[in-house]
Formats: sequence, structure tokens, C-alpha cells
Amino acid sequence: MLASERFSMIVKMVNDRKYISTKELALSLNVTETTIRRDCEELEKDGLLIRVHGGAKSLKTENVLTREKEQRMSERGHISEKNRVAQRAASIVKDGDCIFLDGGTSIVPMVKYLKDKKIKIVTHSSLIVNEYIESSQAEIFVIGGKYIPEYNMSVGPITLHDLEQFNFDYAFLSCAGLDTIRKLVYTVEMETMDVKRKAMSLSLKSYLLCDASKLDIKGFCSFISTDDFDAIFCNQIKEEDALDNMIVV
Repeated sequence: MLASERFSMIVKMVNDRKYISTKELALSLNVTETTIRRDCEELEKDGLLIRVHGGAKSLKTENVLTREKEQRMSERGHISEKNRVAQRAASIVKDGDCIFLDGGTSIVPMVKYLKDKKIKIVTHSSLIVNEYIESSQAEIFVIGGKYIPEYNMSVGPITLHDLEQFNFDYAFLSCAGLDTIRKLVYTVEMETMDVKRKAMSLSLKSYLLCDASKLDIKGFCSFISTDDFDAIFCNQIKEEDALDNMIVV
């Protein structure tokens, strides 16, 4: 059997079954498990399946988040989880720090836990500004740029230019989804991706806030590896989804 024929059969079997083990594929195609693992590696590179421990699963089983509307719908829930994650993340900030707060409902709850700290907050998100209260001890600096109502934030060249004027102790970022197998973090739009990357490059340490509902959700594009964060704050997760730099709250 030619390799191309074997590839086609593997993809068909994976899609039909949603998940199939390496052993089953090897027996069905009369080849070694080593050959199957090598084939699956090539097929994953081509975006035709996803390798998992002991086998492969279909891309059709993936949750893919491609539109901002879908993201907003997903963010309406999990309020208590996001509050716990935000409170834990805010606990590392101390008086005198300058921090960047990303947009997204995972980040917004941090503001109420930061209000008694004498810090500087830089943000491009109107959600953060709306949460800010006059009695807060924190100073807030709002980054300009092209305002996108769907994102509740500013993006684009002006935003990136304004960000470059700051140096941050910490950057706290949100995401549309997180793939614990590939160790990739996703967003839904290229413009928001650029702001996240820029903020991280200007920060001594970077943190990701992610409740468990974001796990195994794919966005339009991956903007960074999970390994690039100093820590990832998440609520209760399954053991197989845990990463070395994850702080579970």
C-alpha cells in the first residue's frame, strides 16, 4: 500500500470514529504502530487530524471559535469561576506596580480586586474602564487607537505605538481558547493578537487568565505558546489538561 493511500484511509477512519487508537489503526492497515505514529505526525502537520495520547482524533470533534459574536456568547457564563481566577491573579500585584490589563470578561473582575492598591493600570479595553471606580487607589491609563465595538477595545497601529511608551511589571491577558495538547493559545482576530504580543514584549512577566470553559476551544489564530507565560491561572481542570505553569484556583 502506498503511503498516500494509507494516509487517506487513516483520515477516513479517524473522521468516521472521531477517535481511534494507534493500535487499532496499525492492525487495520497491517503496519507497525511506529509507522502509524509517523503517519499521524505528518497528517497533523497538514491539519487533517489531531494526535492525542495513544491515538488520533478528528478535527470535526474540535470546538472552533471563529467569530467575536461566538466569543461574547461564551463569555456570558462562568462568572463565579472567572471571579476566582481574577482574584488569584490580582493577589500577585503590589503597590507601585505598573500593569497591563487586556480586554475580555476574564480580566474585567480583576479591577475590583485591585482598587485598594496604589498601582498604574494601562488598558485598551472599555470594559476595564467601565469597571473602574472613582474611589479606586489605582491610576488608569487608556490606550487609544481604532475602537472596535465588537471587541470593546482599541486596536491597530496607534494602539501598538501608544503601548510602546510603557514598561510593565505584569501583563494579564485573556484568550478565546487554549489547546493543552499543542500548547497553543488562541484569539479570534489578528488585530487583538498583535496587541497581546506587544504587551507581553513590554512586560517583565506575563500571565494568562483562562477558566476551564476555554480549554480545547480553538480560535481563528494562535498568538503564542502556553510556555511563554510565567503562569496560567485557571479554575478546576482535568488532570490530563494540566500544564506545568498552570495555577489552579
